[in-house]
Amino acid sequence: MSTTPDSLPIEQQVGQLLAAAIRSGASDVHLRAEQPPMFRVAGDLQAVNMPAFDRAAMRAIANRMTPAGLREAANTANQIDFSAEWQATARFRVHRFQVRGEPALVLRIIPLTIPDFASLRLPVAVKRIANLERGLVLITGPTGMGKSTTIASILDFIAHNHSKHILSIEDPLEFIIGPGLSVVSQRELGRDVTNYALGLWAALREDPDVIFIGEIRNLETVRVALQAAETGHLVISAIHTLDATSTIEHVVNMFPSDEQASARIRLAETLQAVLCQRLVTMKGRRQLVLACEVMLRGPSIYEWIRRPEKVKPLVDLIAAATPDGMLSFDQSLRRLYEAGLVELEVASAAASSPSDFIRNLKLT
Repeated sequence: MSTTPDSLPIEQQVGQLLAAAIRSGASDVHLRAEQPPMFRVAGDLQAVNMPAFDRAAMRAIANRMTPAGLREAANTANQIDFSAEWQATARFRVHRFQVRGEPALVLRIIPLTIPDFASLRLPVAVKRIANLERGLVLITGPTGMGKSTTIASILDFIAHNHSKHILSIEDPLEFIIGPGLSVVSQRELGRDVTNYALGLWAALREDPDVIFIGEIRNLETVRVALQAAETGHLVISAIHTLDATSTIEHVVNMFPSDEQASARIRLAETLQAVLCQRLVTMKGRRQLVLACEVMLRGPSIYEWIRRPEKVKPLVDLIAAATPDGMLSFDQSLRRLYEAGLVELEVASAAASSPSDFIRNLKLT
């Protein structure tokens, strides 16, 4: 990893460090006092060959990175999230927290240019999702699986191909969208709006066509999101779930038991798509490639959401509907393997059932 001379001013050291992170393709930068900085590259943490920042320098970096309006809160809170830019090199989603009484930072790198569908290797169904007029779309996966980038790519496509009012509520604000042909209103939690639910209720009176909710976290947010989808808006959000089945069950289980039957009906009526993401290591490179499960609205999916016990497992319905644009994780992984993008061991390890994945390959 590149080094930065410790004789340089702190501002220049950090600028060179962040530039090196971007050149190396790092997804995250870890900074804390008395420890060398670290980059996460292709899923692995690696130390940077440069001296550690001392405590005074780390406090200065943390305060310089924190927006002026949040510095007082950051100095008294145990942790805080915000977005930042540094010398126009890139945007960063920053998590500031305390380690033994001293500030520490984890910076997620947000590129200034939003990648398109092709460069992200998103399935063709994503363009169909981006052209939807109404309903609920959920992008899911564990932390660090590229959900924010996919959503930004979808919103940017809408902004440049349709005349819409795109309104977002984000925590924190990450990619800067459009505007292109559209009007874009990006609102940040804590700075522009108090919480998701209040922001959503207000959004319904702000004449939006597309509403992006950074994350569905609680029942109140689900209720407003469903209402917005039911009243003719396209609502896009993220959830930390592993696949389409767990996503739908997670949303339904947010409701009290006496409301879950009606919640299933509402979800069946409004849910247009679930895109689940996993990043796997690319063959021969320190780089990650995207595997996706794609669930799209259709009669069989509608019936499964309403009465899952009456229909075959959702993953089987998805796998059987590939001509309609749906795709299971195993089908996505198989395509990556057959295209020579991932090793067999990597593909099978990420599959829903490694033994079934290998058996099906041998059968064909």
